[in-house]
Amino acid sequence: MATFHLKVLTAERCFFEGDVDRLIVRTTEGDVGILPRHINYVAALSIGGMTISQNGTSRLAAVSGGFVEVSPTGTTVLARTCEWADEIDVSRARAAEERAKQLLEHKESAQQQDIAEMRLKKALNRIRIAEK
Repeated sequence: MATFHLKVLTAERCFFEGDVDRLIVRTTEGDVGILPRHINYVAALSIGGMTISQNGTSRLAAVSGGFVEVSPTGTTVLARTCEWADEIDVSRARAAEERAKQLLEHKESAQQQDIAEMRLKKALNRIRIAEK
């Protein structure tokens, strides 16, 4: 089976690197599947899931923003944050969800509302990914 090289980077670390069968990632335009010999491609990432399939097995991760780039030499994901589903601390994510909801209830400035909405989306995504 054909594979391609994938590198997933965050500001803190190289999250993943290796040859994979398939990548599914949430872009701002929807989910995109990347297979070997995919055309050149660049897209902004949204808050969502990322599935990496390697040697017939798949792993799911929570991603919150960044970019994906596909080139003839491989695929690179630059993510703001990225964590494997089985590494997510669900109680911490639920606490973040509650804090974000409280911020939304305070009806602060438009900027504060945008920040609270983003935090809520990230927390809900982490919970959803961890519970799959």
